[in-house]
Amino acid sequence: MVSTWTLVGLFSLLAVAHLVLTVLFYLGVHDTGVGFIFDWEWPAWLITIMDGSAAWMFWYAYRRCEENRWLGLAMTLVASTIAVSRALWMVFVPLMVAVAVVGSVSRIFMGRPHSVRA
Repeated sequence: MVSTWTLVGLFSLLAVAHLVLTVLFYLGVHDTGVGFIFDWEWPAWLITIMDGSAAWMFWYAYRRCEENRWLGLAMTLVASTIAVSRALWMVFVPLMVAVAVVGSVSRIFMGRPHSVRA
C-alpha cells in the first residue's frame, strides 16, 4: 500500500515537472527538451504522458480494480514497466515496484472465496 502511494506521488511529481520543463522548452527557455528511458532520449512531452500514465495506472489499479483484480494486476504490470524504464537509476523505485506487483498478485489470491468441502 505505501509503495503504491509512493509511486503514485513520485510519478505525479515527475509528470508535473516534465510538463513545466516541456512548456519552458517550447517557450524558448534553455532546456534539452528530452527525457530518458533506459538512457535513450525521448521528447519531453512523451515523458510527461508516460509519467502521468504510470501514476494514473498505479492509482486506478489499487483503488478502482477491486472487483476486477486481474485488470488491476495487468495495469500494475504496465505501470511497473513504465516506472522501471523511467527510474531504474533510483534504487527505491524497482524495490517499490516489486512490492506493488506482489501486493497486486496477493489481492487476487486473497480475494477469492474459499471453497467449502463437505
